[in-house]
Amino acid sequence: MSQSLKVNSTYIDGVLPNINCLSGDAWLLHTSGIMSDNPPNSKRPGMLAAVDLGSNSFRLLIGKIESTALGEHIRPIDTLKEPVRLAAGLAPDGYLDVEARQRGMAALARFGERLAHFEPEAVRAVATNALRVASNANAFLVPAQTALGFPIEIISGREEARMIYLGASHSLPRDQADRLVVDIGGGSTELIIGRDDEAKLVESAPIGCVSLSRQFFPDGKVTVKALEKARVAARDALAPYAEAYRRHGWQYAAGTSGTAKSLAQISDTNFGSGHITGQSMSQIAEVLAREGDVNTSKIAGLRADRRPVLPGGLALMMAVFDEFGTDSMRYCDGALREGALYDLLGRSAGHDMRQITVTQMAERYAIDHQHAEHLSTTALALFDQVAAVVDEDGLEPGERRQTLAWGCRLAEVGLAISHDSYHKHSAYVLSNADMQGFSKPEQRLLAMLALGQTGGLRKMRSIVRNRSEWLMVLCLRLASVMHRRRDDEPRPMPRLSLHKNKVVIELPAKWAAMHPLTDGTLASEVQLWQDTNAFDAISYQTV
Repeated sequence: MSQSLKVNSTYIDGVLPNINCLSGDAWLLHTSGIMSDNPPNSKRPGMLAAVDLGSNSFRLLIGKIESTALGEHIRPIDTLKEPVRLAAGLAPDGYLDVEARQRGMAALARFGERLAHFEPEAVRAVATNALRVASNANAFLVPAQTALGFPIEIISGREEARMIYLGASHSLPRDQADRLVVDIGGGSTELIIGRDDEAKLVESAPIGCVSLSRQFFPDGKVTVKALEKARVAARDALAPYAEAYRRHGWQYAAGTSGTAKSLAQISDTNFGSGHITGQSMSQIAEVLAREGDVNTSKIAGLRADRRPVLPGGLALMMAVFDEFGTDSMRYCDGALREGALYDLLGRSAGHDMRQITVTQMAERYAIDHQHAEHLSTTALALFDQVAAVVDEDGLEPGERRQTLAWGCRLAEVGLAISHDSYHKHSAYVLSNADMQGFSKPEQRLLAMLALGQTGGLRKMRSIVRNRSEWLMVLCLRLASVMHRRRDDEPRPMPRLSLHKNKVVIELPAKWAAMHPLTDGTLASEVQLWQDTNAFDAISYQTV
């Protein structure tokens, strides 16, 4: 899936010449120039695809981009669903069993066949709670990505909630009303209050219909006592979020995904209303308890694939009504898959939520914007010299480049905590913050860059996973050395070359002699790198 790197070295105030041919005055880099972190995609895909690796079901949605008078819209053209029940394979210690992993990979292989001709930038695959909590998630992810043919991101609960709301907002009216959106998944429940396209409150409660059904309704057996116990357990899990949501308030509630859809269908079939109400759920609970076994239940409107998780989903939705004080809920089609598609659409159009998040964090942590810009410009120019020969990690060069740019922008967030060990503080913040638009693997890379920007490199041995990541760290560290003075003085752009895993750093001898601190720091830097075994050899030369 890797493609050749298209180097973008255009500056607003000039053009950077071909780095590999620099000589004399052409070494000079004017650091006031701004290199684009996120060049627009000149060839946008006509179709987008989203894969949702849920705790209960895996789903594929393919949509076609259409232009309307109100802007661009995604029209769904194909869907696939596989009832994988991944969460059912989770042991109490978080171990995901072989059978569940095999079911998941078989489903993804079928999805991969459908996506065989899609470009990498047109597909986004996201995994939710089951893989968030699985202790052996990597044992599944590595072969799963091979089966699918595309990278899979494990997203945080709040990021899942954001994307769910993004999908729901395109299925709900633009009515300037605050609404509560509830998505009961297999292993988590996402709670969002938003207005039109804007999510105002987002939370993810670690409880879902699969986990609750396994705990209280083994083998599908349903009793009044079990329903009440499950309802109380669900209320306990939701209670920490309810007060803030009730205080904010909303005009109406909407449910998304399988549990809400199933309850709405049963309500419509049996009671003539597609809305979920407290009364309709009480009636469903009464029937289930009377029949005693959901597997043989004759409730009209109940699909076979929803039977194993209906009791847990019902108890959880009743707890939502209890804790949040709502008495009616409509169903809406848009959820995580649709949100992933619209997130992709935004990225392809240059409206990337991740860029917004980076900008907001830079403001929140009072980043030195000028210095961050200098770091980014130099680090990207260095990376462009070597990136084309590195492709072993499965990421497109543009993706690595973009991550490096953001890493430079946010490398010093830790200074807001303390100058002492600021790189460690930066790494902690970037690893643990709720960063809208970013997956956990993407946050890992940002934290890696922050930790590696200064200090010794032995700490990085267990963190950095491949050569391209080492190169990203190297480019940021070299940029930090070159811009230690934090001024606008023109300085040379180092030449950086990689051949047969041997790295060479070059600077003009005349400039190096006039800047002994930089010259000495680069010589010391090489010594630090020689201890990492990241490369077969690394050297610093003046020419």
